[in-house]
Amino acid sequence: MDEPIADADTFAEQASRRAATEREAIEWAVDELAAAIDERGIDLEPLLEYGRRSRESLPDRHRRAYEAMAAELDVDPAVYDAYVFAYSELCEELADGRGRSEKNPKGCTNVLVTRPTVDSEPSTDAGSTTGGPLVLKNRDIAGRGSRPKSIVEQPPIGDYYGFLTVDTCGTISIFKGVNDRGLVAANTYIDSERDDVEPEDQLRNGTVIRIVLEECATVEDARSLLESVPTRRLCGQTLFLADETDAVLLEIDPVAERIGVDDAAVVTRTNHFVLSESTETESSIERRDRALSLLEDADQIDRDDLWELARDHENGPGDDSICRHPEPETDEPHAFGQLTTASAAVLEGGSPTIEVAMGNPCRADRTRCSFGDEIPTDLRTGRRWLDRR
Repeated sequence: MDEPIADADTFAEQASRRAATEREAIEWAVDELAAAIDERGIDLEPLLEYGRRSRESLPDRHRRAYEAMAAELDVDPAVYDAYVFAYSELCEELADGRGRSEKNPKGCTNVLVTRPTVDSEPSTDAGSTTGGPLVLKNRDIAGRGSRPKSIVEQPPIGDYYGFLTVDTCGTISIFKGVNDRGLVAANTYIDSERDDVEPEDQLRNGTVIRIVLEECATVEDARSLLESVPTRRLCGQTLFLADETDAVLLEIDPVAERIGVDDAAVVTRTNHFVLSESTETESSIERRDRALSLLEDADQIDRDDLWELARDHENGPGDDSICRHPEPETDEPHAFGQLTTASAAVLEGGSPTIEVAMGNPCRADRTRCSFGDEIPTDLRTGRRWLDRR
């Protein structure tokens, strides 16, 4: 993919400002990880080598953004590098290799609701602005709360679109968001990667979604962009896309070199493929089955229905619940392998707005932020997320 025209320094300047804004949360998180690494004698070199090789696959503008953030922070550079590029692998090491498994896999639960099923009467506290498709993402992540979240707004830069998201402080990857044209993108991780594609050539999921938000105005644009990349170079994921009039779920399978399409009126995915063969985990099946049971009898589905699903505790606490909480008997160091719901977001195709709950959605208030409006300071800095730990 050729990069559109942009000021060579603007992405770095934007990243530097963001690092300064999120400094407290980032430095707290990296210091927490550094202490755990020292206590357990973790060898970071294999993780750092993977990170160095992975950086080669980044667009130049994303690489400049990472370097600018790193230069702004007063943290251990090696730990920060692992925090950005090898966080999941680091959590496995900190959990003594007994963190995720068939019982405890990577997470996230997403739902896509297309226009015909969206309630035309929006809720009074968080109303729809366009009546476009809705996307829910519960973001599940390991690490005992050591990756704080903030609201991130990047303005348009040169020929690139601006975007709005809630994601990890101090990182360059984006796992959901909406751009200033109203294109929504969000994903769930699938354990599917090719052994014959080197890290230098593999486009990570968080890179793909950020590229889509920066370079595409519509679902059709996003699909064309993805088709321009050899599928074998991608990582396994389900990618939810929505604009004002169109919506689709793509199952991206690099092993089979196939992108499956699901354009049903209501689509839900967790962490296994439905349209092709997949590593199916008990947790992923339990969460998807529960989500389907909550949605299958509804004549119309609105934002409140999606938030009710995001807060659902059936099969919990632990891995099988949509709203994930640590299992009570999980103690250190194994807690680093436990996944919890770090944020939840509802986005609407055609509307550059994000409705978000920081931390577990069952405990957090919902806040709406629109592109170009003033975002509360505690959301931009990660302070609200830290206060709710």
